[in-house]
Amino acid sequence: MKRRTVVAYAAAGAVLFTGACSAVGSDSSGGSDMDRNVAAQEAPDSDDSASSPDGESQGGEEASAARGSAGVITQVPDEALGRSIVYTIGLSITTDDVDEAAAKAASVARSAGGFVADERTTSHSSTLTLRVPTEQHSDAVAELQDLGEVTHRSRSTEDVTQQVVDTKSRISSQRESIARIRTLLGEAEELSDVISIEAELAAREADLDALLSRQEQLSNLTTLATIDVTFRAASAEAEDSEAAVGFLAGLKNGWNAFTDVMGGAATALGAALPFMLLAAVLGVPLWLWLRRRRPSGQHPMAAQPSVPPAA
Repeated sequence: MKRRTVVAYAAAGAVLFTGACSAVGSDSSGGSDMDRNVAAQEAPDSDDSASSPDGESQGGEEASAARGSAGVITQVPDEALGRSIVYTIGLSITTDDVDEAAAKAASVARSAGGFVADERTTSHSSTLTLRVPTEQHSDAVAELQDLGEVTHRSRSTEDVTQQVVDTKSRISSQRESIARIRTLLGEAEELSDVISIEAELAAREADLDALLSRQEQLSNLTTLATIDVTFRAASAEAEDSEAAVGFLAGLKNGWNAFTDVMGGAATALGAALPFMLLAAVLGVPLWLWLRRRRPSGQHPMAAQPSVPPAA
């Protein structure tokens, strides 16, 4: 009886152990299946992003953007940097028709939003000073160069950013100072105080006017570029080239040298003449006085030869 009971317990224990193992195995397999499902869902996305050209392009663009944001900009326009630059350009152009070229140059300036500030014209040349907006001055210069043969070109720039900033700061400070002085003037009661404060206020306002004028001048220089262009007739250039050589050219140069020398000599003589007159006025009387004081010379009588007495 006891033996059967032991066997029964042993069989029951074996059944329970087997069930427990099965449960553990099913849980493990279930977890593995779940992991595999999750991996299967994530895998296509990663595969698509890895194999898609768009993904590579997008990643490259993002990387480039990241590198660009951390890099250094090598060239930035003056406007982006907030610089105040004064541009001055000089041009010498040879053309067949000076008047026509000058008219076209004025038209170029007006088309760019500028104007002709000055114009000087002779029989063979014309010089214009054009004021053109800074943003348009490069295009204007290119159009001017197409009006003939460029024989000379110059370009200069001046950075006046510090002057602009300093002037603006001084204007702000001056206005605050004037406001304080006006407050003191309103509170003054003594006549002497009123007179003193009004004098100081007038001086500060004069300084403010000068600063405002300077600010306007700087604004004019930085917003408008200056282009000095000279048009010269091609025929005049040819005549000058021919006149530079030959007998007549040598004779002309020699005559010019002679007149220069004679002019220099005449200039030197004119400069020395007052001193020569002064020397004559003082020297001649002195010479005469010295001559009169000189004792007259005594001429000794010649010795008479002795004559022996007659025998």
